[in-house]
Amino acid sequence: MIEPIVPLHLFRNRNILVLSLLVFTVGCGLMGSFSSFPYFAQNVLGLTPTESGYLTLPMMVGAVATSIVSGFLLTKVRYRELFVISFIMPVIGFYLFSKLDISTTTLQVIIFFFITGLGLGVMFGGDNLIVQESVEKEHKGIALATVPLFQSIGATVGVSMFGTLLSSTLTSNLSSLGDELPKSMANNMNSLAAGGIPSGLTPELFMKIKVLFIESFQHIYTYAFVLTIIAFVLCFFLKKEVLSSKSEE
Repeated sequence: MIEPIVPLHLFRNRNILVLSLLVFTVGCGLMGSFSSFPYFAQNVLGLTPTESGYLTLPMMVGAVATSIVSGFLLTKVRYRELFVISFIMPVIGFYLFSKLDISTTTLQVIIFFFITGLGLGVMFGGDNLIVQESVEKEHKGIALATVPLFQSIGATVGVSMFGTLLSSTLTSNLSSLGDELPKSMANNMNSLAAGGIPSGLTPELFMKIKVLFIESFQHIYTYAFVLTIIAFVLCFFLKKEVLSSKSEE
């Protein structure tokens, strides 16, 4: 019998429940906070749109490198310990992002992304392998579709939530400048928050607006840091099993 919705009995399986919550949290925090990073790179670091897009590549480099290593370790080390150790890196990475300031360089940002990516590689296929070993043969298909579904939902929620949070924080911060803003900018506060820092400003005002942009991004990355800690804690609830143990039995 084909069920039109996700069968709820799957969530009685601890690994399925934990992995679903884990990928939802990571999707929400990671995709939500980093979706607006090119906006930061262009307005604060002064990079072009193309350069801003390339700036996230170190995270993928770190993730791919870790995924190769974790692929070998999954059959030798209990995956709970592997996930716990790996997720220390995104916690460090998002903590560093939450401390962005006016002196942060492009090289430092690249390092932050690389550190964050190092901890995410364990999820590149590792979660699917754990799912397959955690359920009966007849439920493998739906289980393998369920976990990525929660990741997609988390990413959708995160992009919307963090986008709204960034916009509202920026608008609030810019409003604090009051009469310092030219009348044309003060009357178009929403477009200023969405369009970035305009040209033709005095150096003093430009620097003040730039600092307010940084503070707004610190705000959203602090929330992302909290979500990363939650993801790290969730890893402790995975079962203490080596991936190959069931097949050997």
